[in-house]
Amino acid sequence: MNDAKSVIVIGLGRFGSALCERLKVHKVTVVAVDRDKEKVEAMADVVDLAAQLDSTDKEALTKIGAKEMDVAVVAIGEDVESSILTTAILKEFDIPQIISRAQNPLHARILARVGAHKVIFPERDMGWHVADLVVNPWLQGFSQLPRSDVLIGEIRPTENMVGKSLADLQFNDRYGAVVVLAERGGEKLLPKANYTIEREDRLTIAGSRDDIQKLMKQYEKEDS
Repeated sequence: MNDAKSVIVIGLGRFGSALCERLKVHKVTVVAVDRDKEKVEAMADVVDLAAQLDSTDKEALTKIGAKEMDVAVVAIGEDVESSILTTAILKEFDIPQIISRAQNPLHARILARVGAHKVIFPERDMGWHVADLVVNPWLQGFSQLPRSDVLIGEIRPTENMVGKSLADLQFNDRYGAVVVLAERGGEKLLPKANYTIEREDRLTIAGSRDDIQKLMKQYEKEDS
């Protein structure tokens, strides 16, 4: 379930570098960009293409294929002006998903205004987390329980689920996850096996990361 086939990462500090490394684990095509020659050389053997250039240079970005990318991540650190200009250029390129790193709330608002679809604030090791979101967008709806591999999140029923009970669906066997809570008309319920799913229900599900990934793969097929 890999929606992003190609990603350009602009800015190769600690955050950007960690992001590139994690994306390659997911077998995504990665183009890495920075002005700093040493940073570019350090990533040359990690990514598919490492380019030393000024990301505010539209022509330079075009030459390395930025317009053809599925996702762009602007991971520029302290240079606020460059991050804003770069985000605006990527918006002009009509890239489907632009994720930009912000230094503060004002910077975040400007980035969103000029074209960022998602604005993030850097945290230690967050590059890994963002890579997972790029590759598996459904993860945005889930939280990981502390010190565990268990994910918990909310979904709406697919057409295949409506009108059937959890027992009928063999939910745990079929989807590899457990329905821990159901919400109907603002009321939260602890569903039993005979609970019949209705169209407007919201289902809170939990399971291991692998099980949830399998569920979401099947869920997207049934919901399409």
